[in-house]
Amino acid sequence: MDLQKTKIYLDKLSREYARMAKDTDNIVRLDVDIMASYVRELYDAILSAETTLPVKYDTEPVHKKAPLVQPFEVPVPVAPPAAVAFVPQVEARPPIVPQEIAPISPPSPPPPPVVEPKPTAPVQPVPKNTEPVQGGLEILFEEKKARELSEKLSELPIADLKKAIALNDRLLLTSELFAGDGKAFETAIGGINEFSTFEEAQAYLVEYFVVRYAWTDKKRLETAKNFIKLVRRRFK
Repeated sequence: MDLQKTKIYLDKLSREYARMAKDTDNIVRLDVDIMASYVRELYDAILSAETTLPVKYDTEPVHKKAPLVQPFEVPVPVAPPAAVAFVPQVEARPPIVPQEIAPISPPSPPPPPVVEPKPTAPVQPVPKNTEPVQGGLEILFEEKKARELSEKLSELPIADLKKAIALNDRLLLTSELFAGDGKAFETAIGGINEFSTFEEAQAYLVEYFVVRYAWTDKKRLETAKNFIKLVRRRFK
């Protein structure tokens, strides 16, 4: 019998029993297994052939009786309770109340596009002392086929008249074809850029500029023809 181990496991059993007796409602399987392991270890210590405690020899006279040793009470092991299924505690949450969803109204249709009226040229006085050439508007709008390479290069398409006309040419055209009125020149260029065919641009020029500013006059004919070539290139 191993007295030292026996004493150790008896103390462990006593402490474990006292702890479990205080709260019998919360005994779990792990507590039961611990108590059983202590009982097995105690059983092995009792049956052990070794004695770890030192033996004290009595040196007193033989006639003196040794004091009686009070036997200690071995706690009776309590039968392990039935296994209690572990039920995880779930925190109670308030019920989800569905919120009312406001109906989605269909998007309002976009406003109709605003159609800007085509620019009209301001009324300017007709230059006096003009000498119209023979042939009139036909000579002004006639088209000659390019034969040389330089002429073909000068007939390449133009995407925007405002960007294609240089500053010096702009001043010359404004002075000779629009009586020096810069606003009339800008109105004419902006209106031509809005058309999709040369025929529309031609009718626009004849109605608002050719007759009013006397483009068929001998002094302005060449400049007017060059300008109309630029206009024609806008629609190629």
